[in-house]
Amino acid sequence: MAKRSPILQAWNDALRPACKSRGMRFVSATGFVLDDVYVTELFYPQVFHPDKDPDRLRITWSVEIKPLAVDEILWAAFMPDVVMGRQMRINRRVNGAFTVQPLRIGTGHRDIPATGEPEWDPVLDEFDRVRGEFITAHPTVADYAAVVEQPPDGIAPNRALTRTVTALIAAGRNADAAGLADEAIARGERGGMSSTVDVLKYLAAYAKGPAAYAAFTDSLTPTHDYQVLCETDRTISSDLIREHHRGIIGHHLRSLDGADPWAIVLSARPPRGVPADFSTSLYLQAAGTAEAMEIEFCRPGGADIGAVSVRSVVGHAYSGPAERDVDIVLPRSVQTISRHEVFSADEAADMFERFYRTDTIGDGYTLRPVEGYTAEGGYIDMRGAT
Repeated sequence: MAKRSPILQAWNDALRPACKSRGMRFVSATGFVLDDVYVTELFYPQVFHPDKDPDRLRITWSVEIKPLAVDEILWAAFMPDVVMGRQMRINRRVNGAFTVQPLRIGTGHRDIPATGEPEWDPVLDEFDRVRGEFITAHPTVADYAAVVEQPPDGIAPNRALTRTVTALIAAGRNADAAGLADEAIARGERGGMSSTVDVLKYLAAYAKGPAAYAAFTDSLTPTHDYQVLCETDRTISSDLIREHHRGIIGHHLRSLDGADPWAIVLSARPPRGVPADFSTSLYLQAAGTAEAMEIEFCRPGGADIGAVSVRSVVGHAYSGPAERDVDIVLPRSVQTISRHEVFSADEAADMFERFYRTDTIGDGYTLRPVEGYTAEGGYIDMRGAT
């Protein structure tokens, strides 16, 4: 690693005490000022030799500002269970991963000879001037929200959305915030950060009030378990939330090659408070290749044979004999099915999407029972029943 020149190192070392001498705070190479409404940052000041000229120095910087309230709103909506002390809440506004991007209100640079002692006062004077002018013109959060509704600083659209929505909420314009977020979500846009669900959905619900937010957080309970089975690659296992995850089931079905991957399983979880056992088994699974696969559907039923759920092979409607003369070759077995029970990835994708959304596979399909399950976990061979 190239060693920093002594003069550049001296300038960097001088920044912190220069900021501190003016009553500024300092974290992660950034000086900043807190007041009752705003946090303003001297963002990423750099000192370098322009054109690699050792006799000259160039200092560049920007001034960025945001209301204190916007991060509080983001944290309350998106990560309410994270505990932060007072100092952490201050610092995270500047160097945290989950923060609202501030508004850039000024940039500057100075070209000076590479001689003499580091002198940050001209830069900090300019910082004070830009900050003071902005706060004088926009003293309230409502003023700030009006500015960021038409973002002048060209940040990424997803970050601009999060910034505007939080600013509108902070300004008391909750209906406008919820409308903006909902419209963006409907267009397929995102807010720049996510856990299992994008931040815009959290903010839209938060803007609508406690009841809507409680209903939203309740909707975050996973509704399905999803697996992509592979012979040599790592098996993929994940939770899905029907209301929030579009999923990529079709992609995985079209990737089936009989080995990596060779099967997918989509299981619906029982309603909250209902124990998961054989009586609540509800899943759809496919195995084979994208061109030719077998699909099985398991659902509650089978009381007439002493079962609580039954697994069946899915087929197309047909007439005449249904000889089992098609082999679906899997890594450790061969499943022999009828021609009307063979599916392609495209048709399977529609069926899986329907099951994901409605817990049913739709009309027009046949079901050939192959195995029943008792409440105690026993198995009933039903292959001779058809």
